[in-house]
Amino acid sequence: MNSSASLLPTAKLLEDNFAKTHPEVKLDIQLIANNDIAPTFYKEAAAGTLPDVVFTADSYVGPFLQNKVVQDMSPLAAADSSFNLKDIYPNLLGLSQVGGKGLYMVPSSFDVVTMYYNKDLFAKAGAPLPTADWTWADFTAACKTVLAKTGAYCFANGGNLPGFDWWAYFVPFVAGYGGKVISDDGKTMQLTTPEALAGEQAYVNMWTKDKIAQPLDFDSGGNCFFDGKCATMFLIPGLMNALRDPASKITFNWDVQVIPTQPKGKFTGMGTYGFAVSADAKDPALAWDFVKYMASKDAQLALLKTYSGMPLLQSLANDPTITTLAAPPANIQAFIQNGKNGIFPPSFPAACGSVYAGEVSQDLKDALNKAILGTSSVQDAFTAANTKIQACLDKNQ
Repeated sequence: MNSSASLLPTAKLLEDNFAKTHPEVKLDIQLIANNDIAPTFYKEAAAGTLPDVVFTADSYVGPFLQNKVVQDMSPLAAADSSFNLKDIYPNLLGLSQVGGKGLYMVPSSFDVVTMYYNKDLFAKAGAPLPTADWTWADFTAACKTVLAKTGAYCFANGGNLPGFDWWAYFVPFVAGYGGKVISDDGKTMQLTTPEALAGEQAYVNMWTKDKIAQPLDFDSGGNCFFDGKCATMFLIPGLMNALRDPASKITFNWDVQVIPTQPKGKFTGMGTYGFAVSADAKDPALAWDFVKYMASKDAQLALLKTYSGMPLLQSLANDPTITTLAAPPANIQAFIQNGKNGIFPPSFPAACGSVYAGEVSQDLKDALNKAILGTSSVQDAFTAANTKIQACLDKNQ
């Protein structure tokens, strides 16, 4: 599995449960560096030497199926009366499927990108605190006040944070203005429709017009939000654990709030990691017993108590464990409320890459970089990206 320290508690949770239910089975947990996960599994899949269970994430679901790393677990789920697939939030479940079918990942958390904000900076500036009914115009106005009064930017990005080109930031702006990155059938790029261009321009305006976003060349010395030099950061629930960690030395008061509203509604990115039964599993039923615990009520509440994730089961939405969890964040239910606003990353033919890697990722990053730095207009930058990616689509239909 992924060797990231933040994921080790999850692995330990699964390992401990399996040891209780199957004491006769010896577990061999192999840690793999993040950049080596896909190459390692592809090599093992080709050789027929995959482990019984593999770590995965939303960005790997399609590629792992295509490269025969994982198997469809939906038959295993259907045959297991203790596992209720319908209890998982539908939009999160969609990240575990391909084309709305199958089950290629048991997800770990309801990981929807939500607003974290520094309460002290807003108070110092005399700016209103974010509310659930804020629009992006409200966000911009308050952030301008924060910047003018405290010198702190608002939209933290870059450094050891997700960058300005993270799809979970950019794509929701396109959707928020009624646009799409690519057509529903995956054949036609739509970055240059009036709606998409409006969303792209609104996103870029945070740097060029309103100047509330962390500049691309601004180095806070670490994490801009953690360092108190950015007033907001948009990220998944797992960040709670790091903010509460004494080692992070956070000295300001903070909370969370749902995503602000765009002209066409609230939209935010979502994604998660999880586990799957491999295509080479010698005993799929036994491997299923290991991975299914991730989506159990016990496991979900255990992760919640460590502030490492939010329950992905609809039946836990109002569980008292959530409402009685010690602050911060005081408004922890914002994660659940924001869940209905989560959207998927657009998908592309494997040969063209994805929003995470390859040609698609690079072309989108180039367009955003040029538009933000002002070396090209939004329309020209995204027309160039649209043309390049469309050529790849045409070649790989």
